[in-house]
Amino acid sequence: MTTRRGTRTAELEAENARLRKIRDALISHVESGSARTLDPYSVFEHSVILAEQVRERTEALNQLMDDLRESNSALEQARAEAERANHAKSRFLAAVSHDLLQPLNAARLFADALREEGLPESAEGLVRSLGSSLEDVDHLLGTLVDIARLDAGVIEPDPSVFSLGDLLANLAGEFGQLASRKGLGFRYVSATGQVWSDSRLLARVIRNFFSNALRYTGSGRILMGCRRRGRNMEIQVWDTGPGIPGHQQAEIFQEFRRARPQDAAPDSGLGLGLAIVDRIASLLDHPVTMVSRPGHGSMFGISIPLFDGTR
Repeated sequence: MTTRRGTRTAELEAENARLRKIRDALISHVESGSARTLDPYSVFEHSVILAEQVRERTEALNQLMDDLRESNSALEQARAEAERANHAKSRFLAAVSHDLLQPLNAARLFADALREEGLPESAEGLVRSLGSSLEDVDHLLGTLVDIARLDAGVIEPDPSVFSLGDLLANLAGEFGQLASRKGLGFRYVSATGQVWSDSRLLARVIRNFFSNALRYTGSGRILMGCRRRGRNMEIQVWDTGPGIPGHQQAEIFQEFRRARPQDAAPDSGLGLGLAIVDRIASLLDHPVTMVSRPGHGSMFGISIPLFDGTR
């Protein structure tokens, strides 16, 4: 329906432009008609005919403008209805998130209990694979629910003053262990100063930056640090991964969009981490930056205001 309305709008706009040209030509013809004849009656008669043509074309143009306004109004109404439907969907998912996740959590507990029953080695391997698959599904479903909650406005920021160094030091300890398990180097450049933000949501953004770097960096290292930008502090996560082509850099912040090399190993990600980053950053009003070159790695950063003592 949206495509048909868009085509109709384009047709009306084209007809609008054509009629305007005809009207302007007729008016110009009327105004210059007396310069081409010396017969006063003929000039009068010709002018009356042209004036009638101008009137008819003007009426047609006015009708066309009314049709165009009506079409635009219908498009706006359809857009508003689509937004309401999407918002209702998001609120529904946010409301039933507990019911969606509870069966999966129960299944994971059963899988853990089975592993403790002293099963044969072959069965134990199957149960371990089952538990790993359930954990992946639980994570992905939880991510989808988080996006729904953000879209529905259920999650509200709770900003406060806190030490940026303390937050990043805690995250660095967590990230170092994860990087070591994958055989990657990890370096953290400590930061100082107090900032104004929601520490919980900010930590979620930085974790998603790191998870993204960890997933796509096959070898090398990951660096986390800060740079002062005027009255803001930008937290940056650098990696030595494959990098992202320029034409894909805007897309990766959309749901289910990923920039993966063709020879990359398959993984369980759905391309939702940066979509969550984009929503949280908008909620906190913290700009997100990205620098990436294919073959040279990537940097993702988020800029947060330093505490100036006036909030």
